[in-house]
Amino acid sequence: MSAMWTSFDAYLDALRAIAEPTRLRLVRLCAQGELTVSELTRILGQSQPRVSRHLKLLQDAGLLTRFREQHWVFYRIPEDPQTAQWVAELLTAIPNDDEIDLDQRRLDEVRMARAKLSEAYVETEVPDWLKLHEFHGDEQRFADAVTHVLSDAPVGHLLDVATGTGRMLRIVGALAASGVGIDLSKKMVMVARSALAEAGLSHLTVRQEDMYQMRFPTNHFDTVTIDQVLYLASNPDALIAEAARVLKPTGRLLLVAFTAADRARVAAPKVSIRLEDITHWLTDAGLCIETHTTLPGSALDISLLVASPRTRTTA
Repeated sequence: MSAMWTSFDAYLDALRAIAEPTRLRLVRLCAQGELTVSELTRILGQSQPRVSRHLKLLQDAGLLTRFREQHWVFYRIPEDPQTAQWVAELLTAIPNDDEIDLDQRRLDEVRMARAKLSEAYVETEVPDWLKLHEFHGDEQRFADAVTHVLSDAPVGHLLDVATGTGRMLRIVGALAASGVGIDLSKKMVMVARSALAEAGLSHLTVRQEDMYQMRFPTNHFDTVTIDQVLYLASNPDALIAEAARVLKPTGRLLLVAFTAADRARVAAPKVSIRLEDITHWLTDAGLCIETHTTLPGSALDISLLVASPRTRTTA
């Protein structure tokens, strides 16, 4: 029985809640990613008050969770892995019919509309930022390196800080039991959310959040990633301190940053961070570097540093 249901009666309430055609369709849709009330209304072809009542019943039964993002309210399957697994196993038994097929076609249309908005935003509003991608090197080499440095322990509950396009979520997300990416930009959240849907990573979520004042409890995440954010941060020391706050005592922080190339062959933009500064910020945040992997580049190196709370490394 899921941790969401603390009694037999609560479990029966969950079964009763999902044993209704519209609510079963809603759970099936939200199991594929977070959706707004207006999107669900459009997919189901029902009135918003009717859909909202069904969503409230499902939320009360512990089968859906909601969060607000400015003017929108999103619904999704709870992050609790037991609940997600229970729902997934239940949905595999649903036979296809015309109504289910229509729901899926309309969901695909919603995703395509999101993808077009995301693509238009990236192409027209962040071209200078995208130019830095040429210094990232081979994406597969980078993904393999990230997977390798995190391979010695489960990723567990993941946080990706300033997720941007969701690159790190796409790489590490498949290894995580659950996770969330945050970004202050509403439009970048939209881009990352679209990327997760395309990758089928429905167990992950994206939220609009201030990376200096995150609304997560202390000691909450097993793994925290900060991918190429330090050179954009106005207060990198405060960023690392906040990441350390939400990291469990047994957790790990993966920090990715451009560093000066030992043998630079071409001119590099001024985005590299001194390793001495990174070490100082980590130490001040109570973290100790466990491993340091370098991916050499023609203009900039990419450093992958895995750090953990000193209380763990000295235990």
